Amino acid sequence: MFGTGRQLPSRPRCRLSIVCGWGPTMSKPGWFGLAVLGAGAAVGFGLGGPLGLAMACGCLIVGLVLFVASEALGRGQKSATPTDAEKPATHILVLLKEVHARPQRAGKFQEIDDPNQTGLQFELFVHCWLVNDTDERLGIAGLRMSLTKPGGTPVVLERIGGDLESWRLGRLRDEVDSWGVRYLQAAQESISELHTEEPLDGGSTRQGWLHFQAEGITPEEMKGAKLELEIIDSHLRSHHGEVSPPHQLPGRVWPSRAERAPLAASTATSTPETPRPTLG
Repeated sequence: MFGTGRQLPSRPRCRLSIVCGWGPTMSKPGWFGLAVLGAGAAVGFGLGGPLGLAMACGCLIVGLVLFVASEALGRGQKSATPTDAEKPATHILVLLKEVHARPQRAGKFQEIDDPNQTGLQFELFVHCWLVNDTDERLGIAGLRMSLTKPGGTPVVLERIGGDLESWRLGRLRDEVDSWGVRYLQAAQESISELHTEEPLDGGSTRQGWLHFQAEGITPEEMKGAKLELEIIDSHLRSHHGEVSPPHQLPGRVWPSRAERAPLAASTATSTPETPRPTLG
């Protein structure tokens, strides 16, 4: 029965330092509390009797209070340092206010004769708003605009930057004159580009226009297309905003016409004087 030579499985040893939280990271009050516990147990065992029991109980109470206080202090210090998951995430609201699509052919404005007309090139002008709803100053690392047809087919967009000074937005101004008469007046307003070079301060907003070109899409598809703008901040987090169709087609963005210079006054050219006949 005992000569089989089979060894009994050893019991797993439990380390007291792991169970009780002892280790090199324990604070000084914790070590002091353990020392008081040990001293109280030694004194109580050595003296014995009621006096030893009373001293052991007192050391036990003091040691437990110090040990519990050190554990609470350590947990408070750990919770005071937020982890990456507890840090507030950056967030930029991306709003697309209006879209104007100007149909062109060979660089000139083209009237729409058929909703399914092909061979057109659209000049897209998108009015964008960015809102930083955090207290942190965020930079804009990049942006990307995507267009998707109603059937789900994506369309490649080419961004045209730095030319919005050559375009104007048509508006109707609602004005009231000095006699109280209200009237509408057509006007052309300049449009400024959405700048992304400067960081966006916390709680601030920024607006501007973006200019793109799209090909391979019909007027009907353009009117019902989905536009989405992606903004990438300095922490490489993406923020999206989209605009629902229908879009303004052909829209109210026209190329600005330079004012014509006044005609210069023409100067009369002097002709050689013809000799007059003289009387004899």
